[in-house]
Amino acid sequence: MTPREQANESGTLDALVPGDRAAVTAIAGPDDVRRRLMQMGFVPGTVVDVVATAPLGDPLEVALRGYRVAVRRTEAAWVSVGAAPQQEEDVAPVRHPVTLDGPGAAGPRPRPHRLRDRLRRRHRRAAAPSCHDHGDHPLQRQAGEVVVALAGNPNTGKSSLFNALTGSRQHVGNWPGKTVTRSVGIHRVGDVTLRLVDLPGMYSLHPASPEEAAAEEFLVSGEPDVVVAVVDGTNLERNLFLVLELAELGLPLIVAANMADVAARQGRPVDRATLAADLGAPVVATVGRTGAGITELADAIVAVATPHASREDASAGEATS
Repeated sequence: MTPREQANESGTLDALVPGDRAAVTAIAGPDDVRRRLMQMGFVPGTVVDVVATAPLGDPLEVALRGYRVAVRRTEAAWVSVGAAPQQEEDVAPVRHPVTLDGPGAAGPRPRPHRLRDRLRRRHRRAAAPSCHDHGDHPLQRQAGEVVVALAGNPNTGKSSLFNALTGSRQHVGNWPGKTVTRSVGIHRVGDVTLRLVDLPGMYSLHPASPEEAAAEEFLVSGEPDVVVAVVDGTNLERNLFLVLELAELGLPLIVAANMADVAARQGRPVDRATLAADLGAPVVATVGRTGAGITELADAIVAVATPHASREDASAGEATS
């Protein structure tokens, strides 16, 4: 063990410098901070490599489980670390199928629709009148269109999938009242028009940034007819927390297991049938870079879509009954 590894044998992530490697031993802090860190992949036993720091020293860029994340030092201070194994392979990766009720589940799952209703009440209390009404997200929906929200963690290839679906039939602007970019595009399946909205990357429906807030607001606004949860097929375990939250919104849900080609080359093909049974939602293997699986994904969207007006009428009926 080198002197630097000995120094890192017991400490916190914020004390590490580029080039250091350690293993997560515990997560502390307030519930919202712990939840966010676990959503980012900081779970006990995970090996982390500090790649770089920003010019002013904050945030840290950290590599873990085959991807990179930026974490603020104030958050990194809650991550306890120890000496990493000699070989990263000593830490057994999570294999498919994935257990959905493990430590990353963050407690009992709410009843269906309960999370959506709680978020809507929060926005009504916090917002000025009509700030989060449907009119705050003017998509200029045409009669019979199906509005589809593409949601997912950062670095899942979600935008590549959006580009493969929409091609040149897309418009890029800002979310109303925000400087966050919003991309909207069209994909047609026979006589059905899908209006796709590429949401900013998010780790959960408890936003910690303006981008996550914009995505969460749209998801609970009543606009989407279908949600497509885009997950990294090579790293399912770090994506499933958000998928479970999206399922609790009560909207038709499809899981797009993206980067399926890379997962297959790694000898870990996505077990679609098992994953679909566990999640209660269709799972489609996709490759956003090449467009593989796009037709199957679009067909699956049409198959589960409930026309917007019909769903609104049904909701109104439930409210008056």
